[in-house]
Amino acid sequence: MPAAGTPGRREHRRLRQPIDRRALPAGPLVDAVRGYARRRQQPLDTLMRPWLLRAIQEAEGAGEVTVLTGERVCDEVLGWHPRMVWGDLYDRTVIDPSPHRGPAPPGTTTGYRGGCRCPDCREANTLAIARSTARRPPEREGGERSA
Repeated sequence: MPAAGTPGRREHRRLRQPIDRRALPAGPLVDAVRGYARRRQQPLDTLMRPWLLRAIQEAEGAGEVTVLTGERVCDEVLGWHPRMVWGDLYDRTVIDPSPHRGPAPPGTTTGYRGGCRCPDCREANTLAIARSTARRPPEREGGERSA
């Protein structure tokens, strides 16, 4: 069992997933879409494209929906920001508190500092390499021009 305050194995896996593939509960989205269809007095299949309808039906069965699918349904069907459906849960799901992606596999040459693959470490490493290899003009003594 992990120590108090440390994320469990499941939480750790969730944070290492790409943001688009993280899961959100499907209930609020399904309720919002069904309410929208009821207000418009139209069936769901006329309000959305077939693949979005299939995604909603699968999400309802599974009980969860990916962030990407949720964002697409909110945007294309409801015209809402996903925060309007899930509230703070959406923010907690999409915020990545660990910017570093972890080290590259052994034996892989990378341009990243310490083997980390995040853009910040790559930029820092690139700047450090540029500074260390920059050609400096030779220093002249006395400040006189050579003839």
